[in-house]
Amino acid sequence: MAGTYIPLIKRTKWVDLSNEHKKLRETVESDLKEGCNKGNIQPIMLQGAFGIGKSTTLYYLFHYGWEVLKTPTFYMPLAKIVDAVKKEAESLESGKVQNNQLSRIINSIIKEQIDKLRNSNWNDINDIDFPDFKSGDDSENPSLNQYLEDFIPVTLDSNDTKESEISKLVFSEEVIRQALESTTPPILLVDEFESKFYELKRYVESSGGGILRELFDQVVQTKPFLLVIGNGPASGYEVAKEKGTDGNNDSETAANRRLKTIQIPFPTVALLKRKFMKECANGYVNFIWWMSRCRPGHIQKLWDAIDYSIYKEYDATEFLVKDIFNEPIDESGEEVKYLKVSYFNQMNSYIRPIVGRLLLDFEPQSIKIEDSYREAMKDSAEDFFCTDELVSVVKELNPAISNDFSAYLEKCKEQGKYTSVDYIRNVGKYFSYILSACSNSDGKIAFSTACRNNKEKALATTFLIPLLELTYDFISQYEDNEDQVTRETKDFILDSIKFIESSVEEETIDDNFENLNSIFETCKIKSGNEIYMQYSLRAIREIIEQPIGSPKLKYKDMSLDKKLESSNFRQSVLLTSRSSDNTIIFVPILEDEPLKKYILRLKDYIKSQKNDLHTNASKTIRIVYLQEHEYISQLKEEVCKDGSGNLLPICKMKKLVFEDYNHYQFNFGGQIADFIDSVAKIVIVAGSCNDIVLIDDNRTYDFHTAIDVIKNREWTKQKEAIRTIEHYSRLVLEGDSCVINTISLAQKKDHESAMENLICEKRDYEDNILWDFTSLESADITDTKSKYLAMYYILENAKKPTSSYQSLLKILQEVGNFRNALYLPPIEDRINESLFFDQILNILSRETASKLMSSYDNEDYIIKHLCSFTAMMNNERSVSKLDELLTFMKDSLNDHWIASYNNDMSYGFSKGRTLIKLLYLKAYIEKIDFSLLRSQLNTRIEEKQTELVSTISNSTQHIAAITDLLYSKNYAKANPEKMPFQGYVSELQLVSRLLSNCKRIVLEDKDGVSIFAIISSIVWRISNIVSQAKVVEHQINGILISLKNKKELIEKEYQLPINTIYQDSLTSKLINLSDLKPNGQPQRYDGDWCWTQYARYLTPRSEVQNVIDAKLHPAKETSIDESDIHKFKAFLQTSLTNSTYKVRMDETLKFCKDCQAEALSYTKVYEYIKDLLKE
Repeated sequence: MAGTYIPLIKRTKWVDLSNEHKKLRETVESDLKEGCNKGNIQPIMLQGAFGIGKSTTLYYLFHYGWEVLKTPTFYMPLAKIVDAVKKEAESLESGKVQNNQLSRIINSIIKEQIDKLRNSNWNDINDIDFPDFKSGDDSENPSLNQYLEDFIPVTLDSNDTKESEISKLVFSEEVIRQALESTTPPILLVDEFESKFYELKRYVESSGGGILRELFDQVVQTKPFLLVIGNGPASGYEVAKEKGTDGNNDSETAANRRLKTIQIPFPTVALLKRKFMKECANGYVNFIWWMSRCRPGHIQKLWDAIDYSIYKEYDATEFLVKDIFNEPIDESGEEVKYLKVSYFNQMNSYIRPIVGRLLLDFEPQSIKIEDSYREAMKDSAEDFFCTDELVSVVKELNPAISNDFSAYLEKCKEQGKYTSVDYIRNVGKYFSYILSACSNSDGKIAFSTACRNNKEKALATTFLIPLLELTYDFISQYEDNEDQVTRETKDFILDSIKFIESSVEEETIDDNFENLNSIFETCKIKSGNEIYMQYSLRAIREIIEQPIGSPKLKYKDMSLDKKLESSNFRQSVLLTSRSSDNTIIFVPILEDEPLKKYILRLKDYIKSQKNDLHTNASKTIRIVYLQEHEYISQLKEEVCKDGSGNLLPICKMKKLVFEDYNHYQFNFGGQIADFIDSVAKIVIVAGSCNDIVLIDDNRTYDFHTAIDVIKNREWTKQKEAIRTIEHYSRLVLEGDSCVINTISLAQKKDHESAMENLICEKRDYEDNILWDFTSLESADITDTKSKYLAMYYILENAKKPTSSYQSLLKILQEVGNFRNALYLPPIEDRINESLFFDQILNILSRETASKLMSSYDNEDYIIKHLCSFTAMMNNERSVSKLDELLTFMKDSLNDHWIASYNNDMSYGFSKGRTLIKLLYLKAYIEKIDFSLLRSQLNTRIEEKQTELVSTISNSTQHIAAITDLLYSKNYAKANPEKMPFQGYVSELQLVSRLLSNCKRIVLEDKDGVSIFAIISSIVWRISNIVSQAKVVEHQINGILISLKNKKELIEKEYQLPINTIYQDSLTSKLINLSDLKPNGQPQRYDGDWCWTQYARYLTPRSEVQNVIDAKLHPAKETSIDESDIHKFKAFLQTSLTNSTYKVRMDETLKFCKDCQAEALSYTKVYEYIKDLLKE
């Protein structure tokens, strides 16, 4: 192990950087010593930001415990404790352990460690809770004996005169064995507390307090072990509570009282100057502070590496090429180096000789302007402040900054923003830290610019914006980013940057920052003059990058670019961010071939979303690409235009937008772009190798989810990398000014603006729509197609000089009033005949309909715009039949997606909702060619008129013939209501008149679609009526034929024989004299007497009445019941075989025949007598 990797624990060094650092060390030493000497001490929480010295402090205490206190001391991340708690919790029914069991679980871990050290062969121990026990190379698995190699005594750098006890010993087997024999309580050092506390909370049940209360009580009272916790900027349990991971609302206040919290000092440059670097040159201290990014470990390292007296002699080139400047800030090998040497290549080369001096002595330097770099200074003016007279930071600059920014903060607070931000506490202190680290020993800096044209812009770009950016960096590193105040502070800073940028564009810097602008001057650069010069804040931020880490991420611990080589770009997972119905897709930077395949994948996705984009008013998609490329331009052309090269509606409405990332000009834009690019590529790779679980079929992955995955320790092992991910993810995902929110707001704004251009301004939308078609709706209007057809009639005929309105109402009165003979109820299973004429009549006969007809204006501004909009939006398939139009009105229109655009303009606005649907119906109708349909309607009317005339004529003749057969003329005249099929022909004539009226109104209104649809539906019904009338005509004719046939049979069997008998005058007289009526008149049986008697016999019978009195109403398409006709015919068949009528007819015929015989006998006698007389 020696010679390959030497962990920091083996070279532990503690430096009392300040009196505050010394006090921290001595306090913790004293407390732990007291705890080992039988005293009761609180658990200690060391609180501070990443890099501020938590781990260094814990490493020092590890040595202090073993070597000075001589007690077993163990170091473990909270994650190990969480794993042990989780394991036990999963064995319990509740899934949680009680909070009073935490101490037992932790103590069992410690005892296991002690037992292992006491009883195991140290060559076999390859897992023990010592710092850095495993090397950075996971393939190495050292034994404990190997681990103990190469330790050196701890270095304690303090101003104490006596040698410290800790510096006399080396951590070794002897030290460990000695401590294992002690009876003092062991010490547990818990690191990375903030990263896992929220998870611990999932598995611990609180009882009588927060989850840590019992643990802290037991540590104090029974001392199973002494506890020191290393935590982030805020209390870990409060962080977890804020996150609300499991809905547990237990207060941790009681636990907090049992905990001793010690803040690790923030090493400001003032602290360094007061103690650790007290004797050093002022500018050199500033330089070390900036280079170290105020991290204690780096302060010590740089102080050791950069000898002021030696470096002061270097020229600029010698200075800049020193290895120390090219070393990475973090051990993870990230790209952030101590000094961004490449930046100096951008400066004018003539000014380079002084850059090293201005760095090493990082304060205003007196420079005599020489001709060789006078112009160079002007060219690089944004990189330097230069002045004839210095400005006091405390007396002049800080008050001016405070006044200007406080004024803007107050303005924001008046708008309800950043209400928890306190200028001094949250912002001003960082301004002071930054400016103090630029000032000379008198607290002064150069505060003027050599920028020649725009002093106000220079103030913004060289001072104001970088000051805010540096402050943002510090807050991101040293404050609790989960805290509401911190989030609001960072949002305020980003808001302020935008405010400054807009002030530059609007040329209002002098008004908005009048205090700073009044002391910020333009410095004239003249050869031979002596001026003060130092780096501007803009240059500082570029030269000395903050140790956030490179935004270009790895894939786990592998090269992302290497992993991309084997990825399936044709099936790429798309990195998205969704907010409600708005989707953002980030297109990464790819080489040509992968990009070509990625574009095909993106094209598939866009095509799959096009219909939803069109039909969902609130849905938008914005494609944000990180590079310009012809493939992206081609894709935009393909998916945004139709076959004719016209822009698609979804693009006109800015619902599908391609946008260059650089368009937004984000703060920290380049770094954020690299971060987004990395995440997008990680998602592609992870999708290819199934390292992520996709939850939808679109193969998209949400940015939030992606961040949750990659910042997990199972994915990213290095703390530095996780911190980098968290930092940039906040810039992308959190706060009012974050990337996602900015793009989302642009999506919304662009879409709203496009809609306002297409329709009208949203604020005027409701006022512009004057016509309330919803007033025509009511509970008794139940049929949607009838409702919209009636409304469409108004829309079509408003302000038209036409007489069709009254004509239509007259027709509707006939077919829509159930009291009328021609009332036509809907036949709902036949779409062409399913109109509710009564509901159409109801709507059109209202006063509100009349008012709408007189007021609605198709030429109105808003109507024209809405018509254009709905015509653009109409994407229904082309139709050519009335039934398709009516089906659309029945099934689609009432809940049509077009109404969502009304909600888009004014949510829930009912007047607009109905109107936009009507206008969409208009657009739908205007795509239909009615010429053929109208021709077919006219032909149908003509045909039905002809058929109806014939049917009426024939039916009239048949009914008259039946009447003549069954009733005498006198009776028929006296009793018309009792005649066969009474009123049927009259109702047929009403139908004929209705058809004529339909023909006339169609001729009157040759263009109206609503008239056409209503009349077409009526004519369809009349067609059915005519068809049914033909059936009835056939039935009546059949009845007539049956009666005629019966009459012929009766005449043959009875009437003709009787009439023949009556031809003999003697027989006729004999019959008359033999059968007298009650009135004395002779009864005659000749002529039609038999049929007349038969008719009288028939008409009262139910079999006959059911037929001739059948309730026939053409409008109801009724006919004679076929069973009644069958019974009628059956009765006719049997009435001559078994009936009283037959008996009577037989008797009458016999009587006539008897009279004939008697007459014949008389004639024979007469002839005989006559012959006798002749003789």
